Amino acid sequence: MSFNMSNFQAGSSMLSIGLNWWQALITLFCGHVIVALLTMAIGFPGLYHHISFPVATRIAWGFYGSIFVVLNRIILSIVWCGVQSWQGGLMTYVCLRAIWPGIDNLHNTVPEKTGMNLQQFIGFVVYFVIQLPFVFLNPSRLRYLTYIGSVSGCIVQVILAGWACATMGSGGFGDVMADEASPLVGSQVPWVGVYSISVTISCMIAGALSTCDYTRFAKRPASALCPQAVGFAPAWVSNVLGILTVAATQQRYGDRLWSVAQLLTAMQSTNPATKTRVAVFFAAFGFFLSQVSLNVMGNTFSGGTDIASLLPKYINIRRGQLLTVFLGLVINPWYLLSGATIFVSVMSAYAVFLQPFIGILLAHYFVVQKRRIKVSDLYTLDSQGIYWYTCGVNWRSVVAWVAAVAPHIPGFLMTVNPSIQVSTGVLQLYYLSSMTGFLIGQNSLPPHAKVISN
Repeated sequence: MSFNMSNFQAGSSMLSIGLNWWQALITLFCGHVIVALLTMAIGFPGLYHHISFPVATRIAWGFYGSIFVVLNRIILSIVWCGVQSWQGGLMTYVCLRAIWPGIDNLHNTVPEKTGMNLQQFIGFVVYFVIQLPFVFLNPSRLRYLTYIGSVSGCIVQVILAGWACATMGSGGFGDVMADEASPLVGSQVPWVGVYSISVTISCMIAGALSTCDYTRFAKRPASALCPQAVGFAPAWVSNVLGILTVAATQQRYGDRLWSVAQLLTAMQSTNPATKTRVAVFFAAFGFFLSQVSLNVMGNTFSGGTDIASLLPKYINIRRGQLLTVFLGLVINPWYLLSGATIFVSVMSAYAVFLQPFIGILLAHYFVVQKRRIKVSDLYTLDSQGIYWYTCGVNWRSVVAWVAAVAPHIPGFLMTVNPSIQVSTGVLQLYYLSSMTGFLIGQNSLPPHAKVISN
């Protein structure tokens, strides 16, 4: 699922904060490698004990304490499900526009304040209807969806980048790659580089948290660990292809079109010939397939697993997936993305709260318990169980989480409200939040005598 719209467009966020193209690629590479290592580590409880993430969190947080962790991930799953559905809807609109160019002539009856128009909404509805049946597939069948989405995304991105580079003409790559000198000076360069690594981690950490939900189905550890170990490579290649495509088309379209939907729309508007429309359709359809794969596997399944863990008597994973999909509509993703800069910044900054969860879980699993757990106690409400702690909550994890989150709150507030001023030191600490949050949470966790003795 690495060849998706998000990775293809990731270069824009790095270049917009002052890095040049090669600095952006280096920081993206580092971020992907770190996420790959975290993903492998988080997947161990699922690989060796066949438990999902909601159950694994009970190891460190207790039966009731884990609810707090699960609720945080449910919120993220719902929000990103809605956002990715809207992105898929834009690709559907591009497909419809390639087939019926007259769709743009429809009278727009949607108010401008909603952040969308009628044509885009039609694309979203079509995407939603097509995506919905895939929610009913079981995990063993979903792997075929992943194969299709990955292959189609890869083919489309390679062909699109190849076409852009082969036909860019004498204008070359424009100022995307010509301006090798970064506008940053002195110590700004390494700090912004660290921040870009942190942003890369933040954007993918929600998906990394879901690893146990998938690795628990693995027949043997190697079948899950090997793909995770090399999974960062295609994601980084997608970043490279995105930057090359935008750089090679900048002179042609007069602007840096980082949005795939804008790029494909510009291609058809500039040359509305039949062969161009066919090319645009298949390009958009490839991104459409990768988007369905990413959303169903990365958001609806993990959200469904989390919701089912809270109310297992009434909700199974499939019903949880349906709730995730429909609640993703309630959040009005088209409106959220109308102020995309602030929204994406806030959602990326949310990793401030997620990284300590990972640090605490890994510290408890690898260091405190040395990968030895009593699985039966994870499913019982018994005060004598090892994971009952104090009234079902491990206060040690609560303290460790607060200690890891608190230093980064000022920087998070600045992201939510740019008018808030903070010192340079506080800002630099926030730049490190994806790493310091993990490390503080991991090292602030004191052992529990009852767990060790068992």
